[in-house]
Amino acid sequence: MDPGDNVATLGTAPLGAPLWFAQLLITFMFATGFINYYRRIWHVANVWFKDKPVYKWLIRIVVALAAIGIGTALHMVGWLVFTNATGLMFHNMGLFVLTFILLDQNIRWWEFAGRVAGLADVWLMHHMGYYDRPQFVISVIGAGIGLLVLWLWRDQIRYRVGRHVAAYMFIGICFWTLLPPHSAGLVVTPMIIIQGLSMYFVMVVVTAITLARDHKLDVQNAVNAQLAQYDSLTNAKSASIYRRDVTHFFHEAHDGGHSLTVAAIDIDHFKQINDHYGHLVGDDVLIGVARSIDAELARHPGQHPLYRTGGEEFNIIFVDATLDAVREIVKAVWQTVQDQHFDAGDYTVKTTLSIGVAELHPEDRGFDDVFARADASLYQSKHNGRNAITIGDETLNSEVKRQVLATRTLISQAVLDARLPDAPIEAQEVLVARYEYDHDRWNFPKDFVLPIDVQLNYMRDLLAAGQTQRLMMYLSPRQFAHPDTPARLTAFIAGEPMAVKLMVELDHKIDAKVLAQNAPRYQQVGIKIGLVNIDARQSLADLAPRLAHVDMIKVSCDSLRQRYPNGFAPEDLHEWDQLIAPHQLLVVVNGIENSQDAAFVRNNLRAQYLQGYYYDRPDLPRLA
Repeated sequence: MDPGDNVATLGTAPLGAPLWFAQLLITFMFATGFINYYRRIWHVANVWFKDKPVYKWLIRIVVALAAIGIGTALHMVGWLVFTNATGLMFHNMGLFVLTFILLDQNIRWWEFAGRVAGLADVWLMHHMGYYDRPQFVISVIGAGIGLLVLWLWRDQIRYRVGRHVAAYMFIGICFWTLLPPHSAGLVVTPMIIIQGLSMYFVMVVVTAITLARDHKLDVQNAVNAQLAQYDSLTNAKSASIYRRDVTHFFHEAHDGGHSLTVAAIDIDHFKQINDHYGHLVGDDVLIGVARSIDAELARHPGQHPLYRTGGEEFNIIFVDATLDAVREIVKAVWQTVQDQHFDAGDYTVKTTLSIGVAELHPEDRGFDDVFARADASLYQSKHNGRNAITIGDETLNSEVKRQVLATRTLISQAVLDARLPDAPIEAQEVLVARYEYDHDRWNFPKDFVLPIDVQLNYMRDLLAAGQTQRLMMYLSPRQFAHPDTPARLTAFIAGEPMAVKLMVELDHKIDAKVLAQNAPRYQQVGIKIGLVNIDARQSLADLAPRLAHVDMIKVSCDSLRQRYPNGFAPEDLHEWDQLIAPHQLLVVVNGIENSQDAAFVRNNLRAQYLQGYYYDRPDLPRLA
């Protein structure tokens, strides 16, 4: 007997267009709601109860069984309504629920098998009485292939919209196109198959897009949390988390009578490494040092997190540990870094650490009191030659002898044209710099008097190197006003085989009368004049009497950031335009030290020319 003989014929025609559209909309809303609530419960089980495995697995099992029950129940409703007009929608919603849970994240093989069993039960129900048909065998084989693909490549499918839709539609096609003529209350016709697949397709697409979108948000939130809590370069804990943690550690130790010790760490001569080899090499050294310290700390029991609190500065907090208890750990950290050779780009770099260690005293009122002693000990380690550890008042491992206190030299720094693609070099500026070894830094005096012949000799070397034909040099007010200076500079220009363009720089505080009297002598022979050391925080109106006599002004990036932290507002642009436009002045922003400065100037200011260590790092003297 044909199983279809017992199937009522009322309502077995395909869905009309309005009803079909309405059911597409219903299935869309159903899929959206089911995904939302199901994932919330799954999140509760795996995140809220991750440290309570009994509750976690209990919730996971209950949720899976509930979903299988819902999917099966929806199919039964579709069967019982006994009409294509409504049964088609319920069958699709049931199929969606049973297949959606197959991609649950981090499920074990037996969990997947349980979900497959729920789907198989419904699959067999739809072919009941027609198991001898070849289409049934083909559908089972197709479903098996689809399920195998989902299991083996589930992580590559879950959040990729195209792969997700392709994998699920393969299963949907195996289900709908191979159904028998009469299946669980449906009279299956080509139009019913098309309408059934369209509903399933809508739910699959909604699922794929929702999962991909939510996953992207989850990844971004995880990245934001990582950035908030960990330094993005070294993966040590961040300075902001340091302030939060040390307050908690201090109160816990102070109120509970526990020990607390801090080690303040500085990488020796890091600025020299940065400036000599470049920031990329410096970053590699930072990463290597942080990894070495972290690996050494992991070898010792106890709680001792590592924080990056500054450029080359790190702190270690030793919870519930005294000075004597951490002595050997700190020495091991110091020795580990000293023994390392850090691969950085094309270089292999050795470095050492200066360390200061201090512990909590009963009379301390805050963590800053503890850190102040650690910082003082760190300074003592540096004062004793670096590559040293100072614990209390005792300095250990001090083997480096101080040799040179400072070096004074001439350097050049490029000025870049921001108006052109790739910002080519517009000019080279001659600067006087003093390298202070004791503080491991360059010092650039704003005002200096350097003999003109010394600067001209240096500029001849720059021209010979062929970097640029535009040069900038600094003159004191006395040098600028001297009657012979324009002629000496003109003779220098004439003596060079190339067409040299020269600009003299003057401090912006130069007397306006002196500037007005002497500027024409330079400009008549083609030498331009610039005002430097301008602080944007000061009144711009004070510059007005001088601007008619100059060609360029130079403003420090730091002062611009402080005055305009959010960039130029329209009224700020108007103020600058009124100051600059009448005289057609060039504007140089200098002191751009890092990528943050560069981004601020590029995105917020209308700077024509750029200058700073971020773009051009002069060679430095190297220590033995």
